[in-house]
Amino acid sequence: MSKQGDKMKTKIKDKHNKPFPWRLSIFPLLEFIFFLLAYSSNHYFISFLLILVASILLSFSVHIFFHECVHLQKKYPTPINILFSLLLGMPFDGYRVHHFNHHTYSNGLNDFSSTWHFSKGTKTAYSVWNYCFAWLRQVLRLIRSPNPFDPAWGELAPIKTRIQPQKMALFICIIILALVSLKALILYFLLIYFGWVFTSLHNYGQHPPIAEEPICTYANKRFNTLFFNNGLHWEHHNKPWLSWNHIELDANSPRIQYAHLINPFFEKSHDRQDTTEQ
Repeated sequence: MSKQGDKMKTKIKDKHNKPFPWRLSIFPLLEFIFFLLAYSSNHYFISFLLILVASILLSFSVHIFFHECVHLQKKYPTPINILFSLLLGMPFDGYRVHHFNHHTYSNGLNDFSSTWHFSKGTKTAYSVWNYCFAWLRQVLRLIRSPNPFDPAWGELAPIKTRIQPQKMALFICIIILALVSLKALILYFLLIYFGWVFTSLHNYGQHPPIAEEPICTYANKRFNTLFFNNGLHWEHHNKPWLSWNHIELDANSPRIQYAHLINPFFEKSHDRQDTTEQ
């Protein structure tokens, strides 16, 4: 490993085992509350609207709370892993592998969540619709990959071991929902599917498929106060060992005009702010 790799490994280790980010857990809590509201409603249209809100909250849970949890701790107790997995709709440590892969390749073609792909021998950008609604493609790439991330991020074998009971817990949860309430089962599937659609949309905004600027920051102060510096994405990739409350806006970071979740609908290659802080 290079000196730079050794330094990165040391920094990553330094970040692990810090206090649990309780404040950030507001997002999965709200996700669960809106799921319950959707289940409680007797009107199909209202239930669907509420589950869409819960799905958006799931995307913020992933990008803020679960993201911070992955970076803060190498592992959690099994009950915590299972709870996280049920809220995510997939094994929490599977998400860990996915995220370590993302940091290893930073939207390159070996990144499971890359906004680029090869088409007829040419590097081509995914359309936002294809990228978001076909998010399961990323899961299939994860399952098939023997070496998904740089060893500086940790050992793969113990992570894989922890994934097994998380898969089993998800399977049992689905069986219980199917036996108890078909409505709850359908709503759960809608929550997870659309939640990861919005999560992918968020990532597309963070990594628009524009060759010269693969990682973008949304610098709005109010947004970053409300969403725990989630807009400072270039800064996070530049120093991934920093906790959310220690990340600071960098004067050199590429900027976008709108929050990551909606910017893909406005994105143009020339549509960049200057690096003046808002």
